[in-house]
Parts: sequence; structure tokens; C-alpha cells
Amino acid sequence: MTLENLPSAPSFSGPPARTLTGRIKIHPAGYGFVVPDDKSEDVHVSARNRGAAMDADTVEIEAWPGVRGIEGRVLRVTARGRAKITGQLARLGRQQVLQPDDPRIAGPVTLSGSIPEARDGLAVVAEITRYPDVPDGPIEAKVLKVLGDPDDPRTEVEKVLACADVDEVFPEEVERIAAGLATEVQPGDLADRADLRHIPFTTIDPETARDFDDAVAIEPLPGGGTRLWVAIADVSHYVREGSPVDAEARRRGCSIYLPSRAIPMLPEPLSARMCSLVPEEDRLAMVARIDLDKQARVVERDFCAAVIHSQARFDYPGVAAALGGDVRGKRRKYEPFLPALRAMDSLARQMRVTRQARGALDFDLPEPFVELDHDDPRLVRAIRKSRRDPGERQAYSMIEEFMLAANEAVATSFQERNEDTVWRIHDAPDRARLEEFATLAEHYGIAIDVDDARTPKGLKRVLDRLHGHPAEKALSFQLLRSLKQATYDVTNIGHFGLASADYLHFTSPIRRYPDLIVHRLLKSRLAGQGKPAGGFHPAPADRAALQRMAAEASFSERQAMEVEREVIDLYRAFFMRDRVGDQFEGTISGVAGFGVFVVVDEPFVEGLVRVEALSDDFYIFDEPSCRLVGRRSGRAFALGDTVRVEVQSVSVVRRKIDFALADHLARHRGRELRPGGRRRRGSGPERPKSGDRPGGRDRRPGRDAGGNRRTGKPKKKGR
Repeated sequence: MTLENLPSAPSFSGPPARTLTGRIKIHPAGYGFVVPDDKSEDVHVSARNRGAAMDADTVEIEAWPGVRGIEGRVLRVTARGRAKITGQLARLGRQQVLQPDDPRIAGPVTLSGSIPEARDGLAVVAEITRYPDVPDGPIEAKVLKVLGDPDDPRTEVEKVLACADVDEVFPEEVERIAAGLATEVQPGDLADRADLRHIPFTTIDPETARDFDDAVAIEPLPGGGTRLWVAIADVSHYVREGSPVDAEARRRGCSIYLPSRAIPMLPEPLSARMCSLVPEEDRLAMVARIDLDKQARVVERDFCAAVIHSQARFDYPGVAAALGGDVRGKRRKYEPFLPALRAMDSLARQMRVTRQARGALDFDLPEPFVELDHDDPRLVRAIRKSRRDPGERQAYSMIEEFMLAANEAVATSFQERNEDTVWRIHDAPDRARLEEFATLAEHYGIAIDVDDARTPKGLKRVLDRLHGHPAEKALSFQLLRSLKQATYDVTNIGHFGLASADYLHFTSPIRRYPDLIVHRLLKSRLAGQGKPAGGFHPAPADRAALQRMAAEASFSERQAMEVEREVIDLYRAFFMRDRVGDQFEGTISGVAGFGVFVVVDEPFVEGLVRVEALSDDFYIFDEPSCRLVGRRSGRAFALGDTVRVEVQSVSVVRRKIDFALADHLARHRGRELRPGGRRRRGSGPERPKSGDRPGGRDRRPGRDAGGNRRTGKPKKKGR
């Protein structure tokens, strides 16, 4: 049966309807929401009107005004959104079947073909060979890979990667080409390049960094100005357009960072060797020269292909210590560079003040850091907030300012010449979303002018008003959700979060494909101007081709963000599964009709208190104030409230943690205790038995003000 003639949902007669297309998101309860392609209001689809659609399918729907907003029914599935499913092998009579992890797959999954290592209970990834014809109908699948013990976090990570089609191993041809590269810069590589080996470049990165794609240097200018040099690894010299290495990099789109490892966009001989600006070795680079006046305003900018020679490899803690006067022991190498580091620090502080004055946003929401056991990667030692001391934050901020300046400098040069490129854009927030947030904030005593908040400066004033409020973190997260996501595009609309009229990504071609595109376009211009362009002059891509690459890069980035977040969630669940019954202090971070989300600081996890667990009253969701309110008692649960919770159940497979309020449990248990303190059989919550897999997932997105994905790794430079 083809996608075109799948049965539709039952017929409907009612108010005038319109036809839309979009992707459907299915809830474990069976209903779903369609996000229309035209970006209009989401459409609620009841379970009976869902037809044969599965989660993430692209569907054509009929939509009409309903009691709960816009409602609709699926007319047909135009494209399937998932090709793979995961689960455990199980036995149904004599037949081996797949017990899917996803609670939204309610129909049976039968298996076809031979299954190696076919022991029941093993976790597998399977490819769907036959989709359902009717709601919750049967699915057929073929096992692609047996992953192993479902009680191992590495198995769960492999599931995530397999379903996202993330390959850790590069194709043989790509590995062969990368392995055949020279291990040092050759004389012929220096043709058509500026020789900047005399410039005192240094790299400053996290302590654990393995590749160094940027180096910086600073020089004083006559009259009190400053010359900033930003050198970026010349990946385009080694990764030629259309080559097998280029095709694989484009397919991957970006590197992915997991708690246990990184999955790079480029093979190791490139990312960690020839395209890494290692100290005391010649390296090829694309260099931005930015001249600034005494007020740190840009007065001139220029670019070239060059050869550089980094003089030192520094890290954030070392720079912080050196700027604080500690150059003892292993940090003695910082001493000769102290004048330059102090000048850099002073310049970066000036640049940051200027950028913030124009309205650049910084939500500074905490990120989870997963600490795995060094000897046994199956064990999670801790989940904590990623923290830096103030000195380290300033060292990081220094490099971030320089990378932002380089990105803007290159972007401005394209805008001034009206040249096509791949822009990094971030649109202003929708008025409707901000109006919803303004209504919410008003209930917490914070007045917001929506028109003003649709400007970067105005939204920054909102953040300033949130600062210090008891619900600051929760409200900041709600505000962040009202912003749009940054993407790549050939049409420049500016970057709202950075308050920048012209912005693109230039500074990380080792880990982001759009940066590699920008390097090629810049080289093409430099060659036309007769400036050093590296001896290789790629032809400018046409606008349609650039748009396709921009769309691919945006998709790859979103997928990487989802993979990173899901892996963090599964490690959080692994860490908490042995803490059932433990109690923690937490803060309400989100409220919905089905319950309240609670964030615990130590360990840094989030769980859900379901509304049915609030047994002392009947609670109603007050949407404008984002509160749950007891109908009889008037007791309310609101953003920022401090509560004490007890871990009730954990599902690693579904990445969820269920909490209960400790005071509710105490009262409930008090009522249920017999004289002598013994619990009546069957009363109250119990620890789940081994192998229990309760409930579905509750997922919430997170990204920073620039619309960039947040990960458990140190922040990436250049936004």
C-alpha cells in the first residue's frame, strides 16, 4: 500500500475546514499535534482522527476551528518520519517479536528475516519494512543490529545514534584519503599565502580540547587603538569541494558531543592534526585582521589565506590563574605572554560592554555535566551543573568575544558587497508568544511591554527585571522558549539574540559545515581581489545550491542537538534509577495540566510530579499564570516554588523520572499506617520491581539566546 492511498480518518462534517501539511507529534495517549509547514497555529488531532499516522510523519490534514483551538484529522501520510525503531526481543507464542521502547507504538511489531544472536531480552535496532495501514495497526520490521544488554547505558546511547542515523565510523575511502595526508605543511602549500608566522598567535581552549581550530593575537596601533588577529584553521585547503571527504562532512553537517566521546565531522587526521593549530608547528589558516579604536569600535577589517605558527597552547583555567597573578609551576609558560593576555582581557571587556549595550542577550542557564567512571563507563558518578569560577568564565568570555567579532567582520564584508553566503539568522520572537509570556510574567509582578520586548534592547531589559526574582531561572526558561531557533539561510534577516545586523559562522570549520562553505566563498572573493587566497579558488556556489546546503546544515544541527539532549537525559535516568525512595529539595521549573516539572540542583536532574499524585485536592491548571491550583484548598504550585520531592520511578528507556511531593507522601503514609507502624498491604507507592518500565517521556527543549544547542560540553565558541 502506497503512502498516497493510506486510509484516512473517519469523515467529518462541521465548520469550514482548510487543508494543511506538516509534521505530526504523537503523545503516548494517542492524540497528536501537527506543526503546519506554513508556521500557522498548531493543530490538535484526536486519536480517532489520527488515521495511520505515526510520530514524526509528514501528513496532509483537514483543519477547522474547534473547542480547544484548531482541530483536525489526517487525510493522508505524505512521508514517513521514521525508518527505524528500537526495543527488546520478546516471545509471542513461538514467534519472536519486537517489544518497542516507544510507548507511542501501540500495535504489534513482527520481525522478518534471520536474527543473529537472537536471545530474547536483548536490545536491538530494527528497520521498518511495513507501516501500519490502520490506527495502531501491525508493523513489520527487520533487525539491523543487536545492541546488547539493555541494562547498559552504552546500549541506550547506541540506540539513540542508530535511530538518528549517526555513524561514528567514516567510510573506508574517507579514512584512506585522510590517512594519506602529509603530517606537516609542505612548501607548495605556502603559495598564494600571507606569511604571518611572526605574529604571536596562541590558542586558548578547554583543558580537554583535542583540536584547536582558532588562534588569536593582539598588537597595539598608533593612537591607542588595537589590532586583533583571529586565525581559523584552513579546512578548505584539505577538504576540496565535491571530494569524498567533503561529501561525508556535508552529510554529517556538524560534530556531536556526548558525555563519553565526540563524534567528529572530519576524520581524526584532519580534525586533530593537519587542521588543528597545534603549538610550535606551521599551520594553514584563514585570518581576519580587525583594527579597533580606543573605544573598541571596528575601524577596518581585512582577510587573507595565511600560514601561521602558534607559539603556545593555553587553557581557560591557566589563563584565569595567570591573569590573577599565579604563574607558578606548570603555569610559568604563561609569564612571557602576560602583557598580551592582560591587553586581550581589557579589550574583550570593552567589546562585551559594547555588545551588551546594543542588546545582545545572555540567559546563562545552567547546563548538565555528566561525569562517567573512568574505569567502568557503565557507571555514572555524578550529574551536576557545569560550573566555572569567575576567572575561567572571563577567560572563556575573552575568546568568545573575539570569535563573535571575527564572525561579524566576515559577515559585514559579505553584506557590504551584496554577495551571497550562508548567514546565521535568528528572527525576532512572535508577538503572540511574547504576549503569552507577558501575561505569565504579570502574575509574578513583572510588567512587560510586548512591543519593546520584540527588540533586542527591550528583551534585555526584561532579562534585567527577571534577575534576582525567586522564579528567575524558570521564567527565563519560559522566555527562552518563546524565542525562535537560529538557523542557516541565504537571506539575511540579522541575528536577534546577538543584536547583530550581519552575522554568520566562520570560526569553526572543523566542526560545522557552514563555516567551511563561508571559507570557500571568502577565498573566491580574495582571489578576485588579487589578495592571498591559498592558491585554490573555488567557484562561487549559486544561490539555490547555497540554500540547499543551508537547509541541510540547519537540519543536521537540530538533529545533533536532539541526540546530545537525549543522551544526557538517559544518563540522568541511569543515575537516578538506584535513588528511588530518596528525597531532594527542588524548584518548580515548569507547570502543565498533567503536572509540575521539578529541577533538583544536586544531582542536577529534572522530573515530573504528575497531577494524579497530588492526592490532597483536585488541581486545575491556570494557564495564564502557569499554576496548578487546588479547587478546595486554593493551594497553588507555581514557577520558582521550592518543594521537597521523592523519587517514585525511573525509566531509562523512556528517559523519564517521576517524582512525588514528600509532604503528600508523608500524609498519605500516615493515613495508611496501622497501629505499630506497619503499612497495609497494597497501600502507597512502592519501589518498582527490576525491569519495570513505567510511563512515557516528557521532553522539553533547551537552547541559548543565540538559538544554539546547549550540550553538556563546554560552550562552543562563536555561537
